[in-house]
Parts: sequence; structure tokens; C-alpha cells
Amino acid sequence: MKKALILLCGLLLVSAAHGAGSQMNFGLNFGIMTPDNFKFDPIMWTVGAELDFQLNDFVMLSPEVTLVGYQFKFKEFVLYPGIVLNFTPGSFFIGGGLVKGFLIPSDVNASSDVALKLNAGLMSRNTKLTVYLISDFNPIFKNMLIGASLGFRF
Repeated sequence: MKKALILLCGLLLVSAAHGAGSQMNFGLNFGIMTPDNFKFDPIMWTVGAELDFQLNDFVMLSPEVTLVGYQFKFKEFVLYPGIVLNFTPGSFFIGGGLVKGFLIPSDVNASSDVALKLNAGLMSRNTKLTVYLISDFNPIFKNMLIGASLGFRF
């Protein structure tokens, strides 16, 4: 499963790099995340980076990495690398992909299973507003994380 996912990501990135008229944007994102109860307890803040490859007029591939911090103690973080494929009719986008969480620092090999990430938002040339949810596959859409981020594109 891991090898197939890595191969698929590699093929998508190569096709994005060689696509006719492909456009790439780098983005930095800042946001907030909460469990699906919307209590914001604990407060989870996010910082992330992404590359947006516009494959054609309607499809965008976005490899990304998001760092999630809890409260403002700066002791433990969760790193979520992932890849999302978005449908982009104009400035609106909607899509989904896969992410995997890694606990930092970790004395043991602590990581989550691969999870589903669904997102939607609005983007302009210099900004990107995204709302998203992250859900485990087993059981799907239970114990989700919901977040929002504001990104600056370069």
C-alpha cells in the first residue's frame, strides 16, 4: 500500500512537471483545527506549506505538509504530510486526498494510519482560504478533525 501510494504521488508529480502550461505556486498556511465537537479544547494551531500544481484548467495537485501544535506549550507536535487532488473551476476548489500523522518528538515510532482529507475553499493569485476535515478510514467520518487555514501564495 505504501509503495503504491509513493509511486502514484511520484507519477502525479512528474506529470505535473511535464504538463503543457502547468503552473506551480508555493504557499504558506496558518490556521486552527478542532475535533468534530467544535469545542476548541485543546486549541490546535497549524502551520503548513504546499505546492499547487495546476495540471490543466480544472485539476490541481497539491503535495503538502502541516504542523499541528497543541495549546502554546511547544512540547509535542503532529506532522501531517499528504497529497490532495482538487477540482478547480475558477477561484473555487474542492477535492480530497490522503494524509498521515507523525508525532514529534517521539521516542517510539508513533504515527497514525493513512487518513482521508477533504477540503474546499477559495483562492486568488496571492491568497488561499481553505476549510478541511481529516477522517480515519476505520470508522470513516467518526472522530474527525476540522480545520481552516489562510494561505499566502508565491
